Amino acid sequence: MNDLTLRDKCQVYIPKPRVPHIIIFDIPPQDGDQAAHENNFILQLKESNELTDQEIKAVFKKKGRGSLQNWILAMQSKNYQEIKDKKRLRCGFNSYLFKEFLEPLRCFGCYRFGHLKRNCRETKPTCTKCTANHDPKGCTNPHPICRNCVLCNKSTNLKIRADHMSNSNLCPMYLREIEFIAKHTIYG
Repeated sequence: MNDLTLRDKCQVYIPKPRVPHIIIFDIPPQDGDQAAHENNFILQLKESNELTDQEIKAVFKKKGRGSLQNWILAMQSKNYQEIKDKKRLRCGFNSYLFKEFLEPLRCFGCYRFGHLKRNCRETKPTCTKCTANHDPKGCTNPHPICRNCVLCNKSTNLKIRADHMSNSNLCPMYLREIEFIAKHTIYG
């Protein structure tokens, strides 16, 4: 950036390529040092599945069934290639279901992609059914309207069907986000 006025306000960087992510289902929680628990789990995972010594990192955890947790792990492509066709991963004496994790970042306040609710600029919640600013539980609109598809249609003059709720996993914009994530993941 050569413009001195922009240099103070903008930061230019080349984004890091995305490594493959997986979600491992129903891991029992542990009391005590979480970092030690994560490191021990990942070490056992590598040993039990004969994975290389390349980095595997716990990115975050989601609530699973009951008190169990679902862990999202990022790993180098060589390790991903070793496990991608398996249905379960061994870890010590246990085995866990897993799959590739391509879920886009989605705000559960305004239901748009690319940010979380805690970083949302919207001050009021957006209804998942009709895009108005009210709680979806009290919505009386009989026909759902997807906010993401409506906004895309306005900005691009496309005619994407918007007759679904904003949190639908069949939403064309949601599917496009997943496709974008997969396209920008380095599989090796």
